[in-house]
Amino acid sequence: MKTRWMVTAAAAALLLRGTLAHAHEVKLEDLPAGPIRDRHALMEGIGKNAKVIGDAMKSNDFSPVAAAAEKIQADAAKITALFPPGSTHEKSRAKPEIWTDWAKFEEGSKELGLKAGAVAAAAKSNSDVPAAAKAMFGSCKSCHEQFRVPDKDEK
Repeated sequence: MKTRWMVTAAAAALLLRGTLAHAHEVKLEDLPAGPIRDRHALMEGIGKNAKVIGDAMKSNDFSPVAAAAEKIQADAAKITALFPPGSTHEKSRAKPEIWTDWAKFEEGSKELGLKAGAVAAAAKSNSDVPAAAKAMFGSCKSCHEQFRVPDKDEK
C-alpha cells in the first residue's frame, strides 16, 4: 500500500511541477483583466490545493485532503465560464482545441469536479484516498495534455 501511495505522490509531483512552475513564470498582472487573468488565478488555486493533496500522499497524513479536494471540486465548476470564445492571449497556454472541442473540454472540467469530490469523500470516510487522488490527478493530466500548451520544461 505504501508503494502505491509513493507512486501517486510521484505522479502528483510531476503534474504539479509543470503547473506551479508556469504559475511563477506568468504574473497575474501581466495578463489582461477578465477571464484570462481570472482563469489563471483559478488554476493557480487548483494547483495549490492539488499540491496539498500530493504532499499528504507523501506524508501519509490525509487530514488536509478533504478541504483541499472540496476546494478543487468547487473551483472545477467555475472553469468553463472562464473560457469564453475569443479569450486568448500570447501568455495564455490555452490551446485552440478548448473551443474547437468544447464538449470534451466541458466534460474534462466536470470530470475533475467529480474526481475531486471522490477524493474528499474518501478522505472523510478513511477509505482509499491514494486511489481517489490518483484518479483525480489523472483527470488533471488528461485535460492538460489535450487543452494546455506544454511548458518549455514539459516538452
